[in-house]
Amino acid sequence: MNFKYYKTSSLVTFLLILPILVNPLSKYLLTLISKNVLLSQINNYLDTFSTLGLITIIFLFINYIGWKFIVFKWLINIPNLNGRYEGILISSFENPDGTKVRKKCVMEIKQNASSIHIHSYFGGIESSENTSSSYSLSEHLCEENDGIFKLYYIFTNETEILQTQLNNHIGTSKFRYYEDIKTLKGDYYNQRKNNGTIEVVFQQKKLLGRL
Repeated sequence: MNFKYYKTSSLVTFLLILPILVNPLSKYLLTLISKNVLLSQINNYLDTFSTLGLITIIFLFINYIGWKFIVFKWLINIPNLNGRYEGILISSFENPDGTKVRKKCVMEIKQNASSIHIHSYFGGIESSENTSSSYSLSEHLCEENDGIFKLYYIFTNETEILQTQLNNHIGTSKFRYYEDIKTLKGDYYNQRKNNGTIEVVFQQKKLLGRL
């Protein structure tokens, strides 16, 4: 867990105030559990109900659950991108007839307050056959001056075994996120010197791990 998406001033204030608020609660809980042998033994081993233990639990809650709710926007204000997005990739690579290659594109995003990971799947427009897939190696989500969030990441792409005309490669992607329509629009560039555009729209929260 890291704090790169937290607002620095808010985080510092929170860290200064939190021990003051949590310490009385810790003392109260330690008094209660001292009457229970099992709970006392658990606490002695895990230090769960100490001030530090409770602060750790609070930050774990914020990291995995709390950050999604408006009550914590003063501390961390990033969009919730979790879910499955579907759309189209248009590549600079050309078909034999000179038209641009178009592919079905699925992006699946898994995110919490400290990290974001992207898996993408590509295939034919009229087919459910997966031709290649990629996953992010390094990611960054930031708010631009116009209030729109941008998602940057480096990816590695792996082709399916039967796609002998393709090869594995790495590349970079940049997307703008339009929260009102839950759409990611952006472009990519890879080491094969191909580039293109991608537009995907949110479909569902459940991740399927496939095209």
